[in-house]
Amino acid sequence: MRKDWLKMARVLGICPTIDSPIKSNDGYLIRFRPKYGYLSSKQLSILADAISSFGSNFIELTSRANITVRGLQKKHLEQLSNFLNQAGIINAAEKKENISNIIYSPFSTKNKKLTQKIASILEDNLNNIPKPHKKFGIAVDLGEVASLQETNADLRIETNKEKNLILRIDGSDRGIVVEPETLIEKIEMILSNVMAVSNQLKSRDLINSIGEIDHIYFPDIKPRKQNFSPRLGPCFGGYMITVPGGKFSSYQLRELASHVKGLAVTPWKSFFIYSAKTKPPLSFLSKNTGHDLSVSYCSGKPYCSQGILETSQVAKVVTTFLKERLKNKTNKAKIHISGCLKNCGLSKQTSILINSSEGEKSVSVKDDKFQHLASKISMELNK
Repeated sequence: MRKDWLKMARVLGICPTIDSPIKSNDGYLIRFRPKYGYLSSKQLSILADAISSFGSNFIELTSRANITVRGLQKKHLEQLSNFLNQAGIINAAEKKENISNIIYSPFSTKNKKLTQKIASILEDNLNNIPKPHKKFGIAVDLGEVASLQETNADLRIETNKEKNLILRIDGSDRGIVVEPETLIEKIEMILSNVMAVSNQLKSRDLINSIGEIDHIYFPDIKPRKQNFSPRLGPCFGGYMITVPGGKFSSYQLRELASHVKGLAVTPWKSFFIYSAKTKPPLSFLSKNTGHDLSVSYCSGKPYCSQGILETSQVAKVVTTFLKERLKNKTNKAKIHISGCLKNCGLSKQTSILINSSEGEKSVSVKDDKFQHLASKISMELNK
């Protein structure tokens, strides 16, 4: 079992968008970000119609709160784009040159006005936000509690314990106080400084360049501490739901649309239903006591041309093992399964990674406290 986590964690994949699809084994693949990170009941139904008409009949939720549609024919790409645009599911201004990763906390009920204001500012200014690299992202963590600090992002819009709005570079323990009216200006200033220092920013981690622009920070402006861990079931006045791998069929989306007014797309490959006290009576939804939220996986073989592992099958083995070993105990390890060494879908939350280069399933661990569990998983997968 490997522990070379930094080497292991290098993500080499490319980023498909609506206007820049990639070819895969089962057709073309696109990825899009729902505007405001939200889908209404009507939009869920429209999305279900779109994927059944143009795609593989499934969507896949991602660790950046995006939605992947695959199995597309080239002739249907423009039709699908128009379909999603007309339904207001995507931001019409979004292009491959714009930032495509804006992640909103779903727990914003008590801070709704500020969250909506910040979201509108960002959505209206996509063309004014520099994009230093293809995976560049912003996390808007203004919910009832801090929840996105373990989610991949480069810039973080948060509050501190005094409820000041702050802007923070990922990896720094402090940020600058901003007002909504100056937010875009401050984002441009930070990114301009970083890019000037770096000359050509290749790293996904902006903290590499923070040392030389430290004068714009104040040592006492720190964000709230995060104590939240994603979980299925009721939380913060709503309900978290998912299916294995965050892979919903068109049928499941239609059924879901008939039971909700709308929902948020989360970076935990799940949906969050606002103002819901109970779980929708749908048998396909994962059990709250299961392990589907703690085990994620990329598409893998046979869908990805570089896939070596059949990731969904590996995930079934892992979740069954966890169920038998842990019984009803909570699994605190976040496990990700990658079909190859590109490690697509890997997130900051991942504590155990499973992948393969030559057939044998390799298990790597980030945190020593999960060493024993990782060893047992490795033995189970390679017995």
